[in-house]
Amino acid sequence: MNKLTMTIKVSDYLFMMFKTLTPTLDQVCDMYYPHLNRAKRLEKARNMEFPFICYRLDTSQKAPYFVDIIDLAFVLEERYKTQLEEFKNFMQSVLKSDQHK
Repeated sequence: MNKLTMTIKVSDYLFMMFKTLTPTLDQVCDMYYPHLNRAKRLEKARNMEFPFICYRLDTSQKAPYFVDIIDLAFVLEERYKTQLEEFKNFMQSVLKSDQHK
């Protein structure tokens, strides 16, 4: 019997979570940057300090910033890979130091 296995991608998960391909910056920040207040979010978006692209559909300063979930998914995956490598290296060093005792 064939067993159907599905792998969900980060971008798929983000789409299901936000229910759009382009969530607002506020939606993304509520989830991943809850420590930033609205003024700091806007400042970081204007200065392009987020690790993903933030854009407006209108030139008005009151227009909300949007985030592309594919770009956000890439950033999350890369950050995860980096942190995973750091964790593995740390654990190897801990295990090696325990063996020498």
